[in-house]
Amino acid sequence: MAQLHGHKQIFHSDTSIVDTSQISALGSRGVDANGNEYIYLQGVGSTVAGDWVVFDENYATTRLVAGEVGAIAIAMAAINATTSYGWYQIFGVNTIARTDTIAADSALYIDGTTGRVDDLGVAGDLILGAYSMTADSSNVATVLLIYPHVSNALGGEGTGVDSETPSGAIDGSNVTFTLANTPISGSVKLYLNGARQNVGAANDYTISGATITYNTAPLTNSVLLCDYRT
Repeated sequence: MAQLHGHKQIFHSDTSIVDTSQISALGSRGVDANGNEYIYLQGVGSTVAGDWVVFDENYATTRLVAGEVGAIAIAMAAINATTSYGWYQIFGVNTIARTDTIAADSALYIDGTTGRVDDLGVAGDLILGAYSMTADSSNVATVLLIYPHVSNALGGEGTGVDSETPSGAIDGSNVTFTLANTPISGSVKLYLNGARQNVGAANDYTISGATITYNTAPLTNSVLLCDYRT
């Protein structure tokens, strides 16, 4: 049975300090009075406060770019050289996160600008354990971190279409409806009067290309909406 011990506490209280020599063990963690958790890492060139980085098993950092794999943290200061060290946030509410234009309450993905994130779905670049709490202001937002990481195997694919009304008469007899685009297989979420519909010949509907065929015609004045990706 494992014996549990708490993390060592923060070694100096100001997470904005950049150390020009290593003064704590790499990988050391500390928690502030609000429960936010930080990890002590080696810096890398061009890092600014609020940058998103990935860090490896040696606790060396790389500024976040598309296709990265690994654990993610946010730099709390301009730890901008491999000879510099400092604190990076990995859990809790972060108010200095660098972003593209994003909305509140969104999943976050790696951005095209190094060290930033956005809310535009990109295959493989979904950041697990990171969510926007606010929209950005001048490309800075408040985010929630829950030990974020990226796998390069998960994420959005294509372009999202939300709440589209398929074409076709909703008159109690018509069973055929058409989407404006052909969706990516498996991406369709169809709702009838707010209830999620089940795909399949023995269920609510089938789909071929952009054509939805209901097994039983929706009743007159029903509301049919569809989310999908192209």
